[in-house]
Amino acid sequence: MTDDADAEIGRLAASLRRGSIVAAAGCGKTEQIARGVIVSGRRRLVLTHTHAGVDALTRRLKKHNVLSDKYRLDTIAGWCLRFAAAFPNRSGISAVEPKSTAEWDAVYNAAVKLIDSGAVDGVIASSYGGCFVDEYQDCTKHQHAVIQRLANHLPTCVFGDPLQAIFDFRGQQPVDWELDVFPTFVREGELITPWRWKNAGNFALAEWLQTVRQAMESGSALDLTMLPEGVTRIALPTDIRFQQGAIVRQCLDSMGEAHLGNLIVIGDSKSANRRSALAQKLAKQGFTNIEPVGCKDIFSAAKAIDSSTGVDRFKALLQFAEKCMTGTNRTEFEKAVRAHQQGRRLGQAKFGVLLSLANAVITTGGDNAMLAFLGALQSHAGVHLYRREMFCAMKSALQVKATREIGNLNDAIWEVQNRSRHIGRRLGNRSIGSTLLVKGLEFDRSIVLYSGAMSPKDWYVALTRATQRIRIISPEPRFTPGA
Repeated sequence: MTDDADAEIGRLAASLRRGSIVAAAGCGKTEQIARGVIVSGRRRLVLTHTHAGVDALTRRLKKHNVLSDKYRLDTIAGWCLRFAAAFPNRSGISAVEPKSTAEWDAVYNAAVKLIDSGAVDGVIASSYGGCFVDEYQDCTKHQHAVIQRLANHLPTCVFGDPLQAIFDFRGQQPVDWELDVFPTFVREGELITPWRWKNAGNFALAEWLQTVRQAMESGSALDLTMLPEGVTRIALPTDIRFQQGAIVRQCLDSMGEAHLGNLIVIGDSKSANRRSALAQKLAKQGFTNIEPVGCKDIFSAAKAIDSSTGVDRFKALLQFAEKCMTGTNRTEFEKAVRAHQQGRRLGQAKFGVLLSLANAVITTGGDNAMLAFLGALQSHAGVHLYRREMFCAMKSALQVKATREIGNLNDAIWEVQNRSRHIGRRLGNRSIGSTLLVKGLEFDRSIVLYSGAMSPKDWYVALTRATQRIRIISPEPRFTPGA
């Protein structure tokens, strides 16, 4: 397929009754969806999976000056919830504020029931002239069932990449392209021109990533012996005792390339503790950990804080802070707090105002007192945040709880995290994450850490995040992912 053919994919997608477009990473999928909306005769329903995806599509449509009445853009989850909730008797929807996986599955089932009822045929037909669905590899079978029903009423084209289907659905079944997608939405086209790297002037990397894709699709070995300019491979020690040191050295060395742009370190998706330990090691250099939206650590901390009072509440709050930052000197600080309560001056010079703020947490246990303490601790000399997202989410939850009279901290955190899904991530210049956490994001530079648990799909996602420089740290220069 030529570059000119790539440019016609949007027009093709808009003309299909039922079809699918396979789109390799960085090959202009968002651009072609926008072009498809432009050439559509009537308003298009455009669905994707995340609010970050909604934001990306919104920016592209605005770039092309597409009027808002030409499209309705939403997440699959958000559209199903609103549609089913608008007709509760017909849909039988049971939870209008779903939190659990089971409750969300019930929302999708309610949307299917509503569409199958025939009661909203006219609503669908009068509202939309067609449907585009982005990132289809991230669909669960429950979501796929909804899109199938919509396709009975609307011309529908789905966009996605089987090689980027890496999400863990926690017991839910992901859509299978050969068994589920292609029989329903016939494969009509493919985007393969790597515009992300060509637009960055990095033609050598663009060509190399095409060979990587071919190898990962065929199950072949990843060969790192012949690399293009801008891609380097560093040996990972076989002795686990020396591995973190080697990784840290590469992260520090990469700081000399800061003029090339932001950096992502992509670690093991299966080991959140290992990633946060690396961020802790590099906290002084400004590296921060990317957290999953449903971060378990923050909910555990909220439970401990909610269930405690007095000194125990202060200790629970300080233990949470210690998980987010270096330089808290927790043991020494707790001694100073005890001394302060006894009227002694131990630690007064070192901890200053933190002592009186800690005492306020102990005596009042209030949300504002905890918020003030965390804010002062963050600004204290020698403290460096390495789990910024989790720390800021806790501060926001305390603020929400204080102003909104929400019953407990756990519910406030849920509200904050739900809101963050709409806002999207705001990452720093040096971040540490996993393939699951960085999928769909773009960076200037990357350091990819070998893990035996990484599948061919994980490797493809990891290697397609950076536009300028890639460092790969692996024990061998040639290996077969997942073997």
